[in-house]
Amino acid sequence: MELFKRFPKFHPLPREAQELVPLGTRSQYPAFQEDFKILEERLMPTFRELDNRALSRQNRYRWLYIILIFGGAMVAILGIVQLAFIEVSWIGIGEALVAIVLLLATTIQERFNDHESYLTARLAAERLRSEYFLFLGRRGQYEDKQNRVKKLKQQVLVIKAQGENMYESA
Repeated sequence: MELFKRFPKFHPLPREAQELVPLGTRSQYPAFQEDFKILEERLMPTFRELDNRALSRQNRYRWLYIILIFGGAMVAILGIVQLAFIEVSWIGIGEALVAIVLLLATTIQERFNDHESYLTARLAAERLRSEYFLFLGRRGQYEDKQNRVKKLKQQVLVIKAQGENMYESA
């Protein structure tokens, strides 16, 4: 069901390391073996870090919204039930407790700003994905054989710094 594909998970991070080009496919391209090795050492650790951060923040953002949606419905239902049974006081206490949980969820959401953090980490990870394929294709700044690896290192550091700066300001 399409609705539940986007439902948050208890363990959002993948159990095995993400690969932009699967290991089985790499063996089909012997001319790129050295490039794959360089990319695995220089780019992929940063990509995985940013990608995992994006997944984690997105998942927490979705969990908080689930809590807010169901909690809001619960408060409304308890309010209606309390109107129907005015003499029962525990319903009001339950409603207050759910409202406190909603207040905490809202505070967490505002404090950590997970949606912005998700977007900035995702942007940085996707920029690294782009650099990965530019490096493999020897396109753009990676056309020069002498300085390819040096430029890759610099670009990874720049993208990582921008992703972390955006993440900290978010």
